Order: sequence, then structure tokens, then C-alpha cells
Amino acid sequence: MKIMVSKKEGLDFEKEYIVDMFQRLPKRRLSEVEKQLIFILIEKSKLQRERSMSLLNKGFMTFITFLVIAYLSKTGNLVSQVYINALFIFGIVVLVIVTLTYLNAISKEEKTLDNLLNSFLK
Repeated sequence: MKIMVSKKEGLDFEKEYIVDMFQRLPKRRLSEVEKQLIFILIEKSKLQRERSMSLLNKGFMTFITFLVIAYLSKTGNLVSQVYINALFIFGIVVLVIVTLTYLNAISKEEKTLDNLLNSFLK
């Protein structure tokens, strides 16, 4: 028997889980060095996310450019069909590689933040 959970209920469960984790944090005060270290780790994570987002945007724009060039070449009969097909396939390959790179970077960031949070729960 499969239980269907709505997206909102899933988000509520995740929110409750995070609140519960924060309530179990140790009650000691963090030193200034620990605070700075946490801040630096979070900023590094944000920087990595922005880099990967920039790479994704550039890859997507490259894909769109290849599509436009292929379309204009086909309608104007400027280039043979083989080159148009190669350009289209190359655009798809670029889009797939950039998307996989972005997903890899985001998963690494998520793991890093989870490890940081779990280190405070011990």
C-alpha cells in the first residue's frame, strides 16, 4: 500500500525535522573563531553555488545560440544538413554536461552543509 504525501506536507515534515535538529544543538556558546569558521564555510558554499549557477547559465545560453544558428542556417540554406545536425548535437551535449556539473556541485554543497550541521549535533 502506497501512501501519497503532498508536497506541502513533505515540506512541513522537513521544516519540523530542521527545527528539531536545532533544538538538540548543544547549549554552549560558540567561540569567535568557531563563528568565523562557520561563516567562512557558508560563504564558500554560496560562492560555489554562484559559480555553478553561472556555468549553467553560460551553458544554457550556448545551447540556445546553437539552436538559433542551426535554425537560421537551415532556413537560409547556408550550411549543409550534416553540419546543422552536428551543431544541434553539440548543443545538446553542452547542455547535458553543464547540467550534470551543476547537479554535482549542488549535491557536494548539500553534503558539506549537512556534515557541518551534523558536527554540531554530536
